[in-house]
Amino acid sequence: MNGGHKIMGLVKSEDNQDLDLEWVALIKSARSMGFTIEDVRKVFLCLSDKDDTQETAV
Repeated sequence: MNGGHKIMGLVKSEDNQDLDLEWVALIKSARSMGFTIEDVRKVFLCLSDKDDTQETAV
């Protein structure tokens, strides 16, 4: 355990980049629910936005 979170490990992508398995599982889940890559991008942008605007991700 690391800071209360289980470390799932890393895998290599086709272009040899390290990918966190937890993030891979999260993105796969989003895709299986019908989210597009652009939908996921919008969610991350909204979550990272420091402004207090009331914008929805999707």
